[in-house]
Amino acid sequence: MAMKSEKALSAKANLIKFVGKIDKKLEKYFNTELKNVFGVSKKEKLLNIHILKHIKEHDLRPAKRLRGSFVYYGYRLLKNDKENEVMNASMSIELIHTALLMHDDFMDQDDTRRGLPTTHEYYKKYHLNKSFRFDPLHYGEGMAVNVGDTALMYGFEILGKSKFPNELKIKAVNRTFRGIANTAYGQAYDLTLESFGQATEKDITDIHLAKTAIYTYETPLHIGAILAGANINDLEIISKYAIPGGVGFQLQDDMLGLFGDTKKTGKPAHSDLRQGKMTLLIIKALEKANKHQKKRLLEIWGNRNVGENEAQEARKIVIDTGSLDYSIKTAHKWVKKAQKAIPEMYKKKWQKEAVYYLDGIAQYMVERDY
Repeated sequence: MAMKSEKALSAKANLIKFVGKIDKKLEKYFNTELKNVFGVSKKEKLLNIHILKHIKEHDLRPAKRLRGSFVYYGYRLLKNDKENEVMNASMSIELIHTALLMHDDFMDQDDTRRGLPTTHEYYKKYHLNKSFRFDPLHYGEGMAVNVGDTALMYGFEILGKSKFPNELKIKAVNRTFRGIANTAYGQAYDLTLESFGQATEKDITDIHLAKTAIYTYETPLHIGAILAGANINDLEIISKYAIPGGVGFQLQDDMLGLFGDTKKTGKPAHSDLRQGKMTLLIIKALEKANKHQKKRLLEIWGNRNVGENEAQEARKIVIDTGSLDYSIKTAHKWVKKAQKAIPEMYKKKWQKEAVYYLDGIAQYMVERDY
């Protein structure tokens, strides 16, 4: 799908520019932390250095930095100062995101993330290379939890140390805590529906509302806006944009998960199919499929040994049943709903550059190439 709109191209260019800035700050942050790694003994300190180096490598893999940009532009909606501190706050959500990816990959049993080993896979291999005793898989999974928790706490600490008025900072930190807690509830719901193996379109929407809408869009935008002194009415306007925008983003992400180029998306090939992930693409295809298509799709979906030929079969069924077209239209519908909040933002006389970015990024997220 070719990107056409000028505002989407503008938002993409600004996002790429933001990535360059935040990646430099993240690298500097990690290098400083590596000089002062905690350790009660030399042996433990060496392990901790190894852990922090992995967190650094994982975090600095090529990424969109969408959440960090939302903290930044959430602040920029209302204020145009404190560049360095706003960037620090943006870094915090990227560390939190790295942590949750480590946990998510372990739960999804994915082997790669952004083209390189996931944390549980990395430490499983570390166990094997060191010829440790006991089960390397259990070690890898246990380390993914611990290493992810470490990254999570670093992220919270960065936000806690940022130089904003204490009252605003406490509000932002508490908003972050609650946002991540609600995301965890959403993840639990997703895992449970996945295990159940059946879902309706409403169930899929509810998962996206409970996870992506809150975690990827609303929470980081609220963090930035709160640090800029946003009031309840301001946050409600932002939520009118963020919640439907997050649903549209996730619907497009699921399409990329099935039809996207692995080199572009950084996602493991066929991961969503192998996992038996609950997506609108699959649910709608099963609903519209004939008897043979349904039987075949159910044989492929959730099969841990799915190969490219079977994935192509699944893609064809999704296309032939009209599920792909339906998902595209549904994603655009949610994005249009998000963009209805844009005039309210202009009416508030919020900074035009930031409002234009949010308008454009909503469009860009459903115009991304497969």
